[in-house]
Amino acid sequence: MLAPTRPLLVMHTAPGLSQALREACDDPARVWPMADWEALERAMDRVPPTAIAIVDPFDAEGGPPSPRLEALLAGMPSATVVAAFTVTAQTARHVDTLARWGVADVIDVGREDTPVALRQRLRKVQGRLAARLLERALPRSTPTRTRSLLAVAADTAATGGGSTDLAAALGVTERTVLRWCIRADLPQPRRLLAWLRVLLAADMLDDPGRTLAAVAAACGYSSDTALRNTLRTFLAASPTELRGQAFQTASGAFARELFTLRDAAHARGRPERTWLH
Repeated sequence: MLAPTRPLLVMHTAPGLSQALREACDDPARVWPMADWEALERAMDRVPPTAIAIVDPFDAEGGPPSPRLEALLAGMPSATVVAAFTVTAQTARHVDTLARWGVADVIDVGREDTPVALRQRLRKVQGRLAARLLERALPRSTPTRTRSLLAVAADTAATGGGSTDLAAALGVTERTVLRWCIRADLPQPRRLLAWLRVLLAADMLDDPGRTLAAVAAACGYSSDTALRNTLRTFLAASPTELRGQAFQTASGAFARELFTLRDAAHARGRPERTWLH
């Protein structure tokens, strides 16, 4: 796997916004200036699912939100886009429209664009990817503690991390993570991370505006062939067969594996235990 990053694609001319974002980040190199909609659209086709686009949603002052933004989100509904503008009585009326299009959040320029405020906002938005993925993929009966473990695992998978990275994110040893996965009726860490990458890729594969090569590159696979082979292994289907129902197929297969692991644990008579210790 290639290790993707968490780029911030900034298409905005507000004075000081890009610098404030650099100060808010743990790595200033994450901030990628975008000159216009064309540049943003090209970049969005190759960035990892952890990328966040911060855009000026208006083409002209006082006008409605740009149709280019609507088209971008229609073609890539899995993308995380934040609209940044000065919220006034005139512009506030567009917030509902932006939310309906799929904008993840709004930054009020002039009030919420300090490094401290932006850092908090970015943390909130970054957690949206794992939350949205798991909300759609997990059975409703999944315990809260299992969901918490999976949220960290999903974030690790989205950034190209392995089992060592997962253990570091949880602040424990790899052996402890393995024990937690077993007690939570989850696949072993390496397979769990592989499953979560499949779910991420499937989510992006359902975007009508993304090619297979773009999905493979965005999710950290070495090539579209590598992604194709992984989908065959986990879902017994090709990308062409999965298009339009990839996430539904992947989440169903993942849920079946979870149920199988749970049933096997119950059959062994494993006693109920508090496992996050």
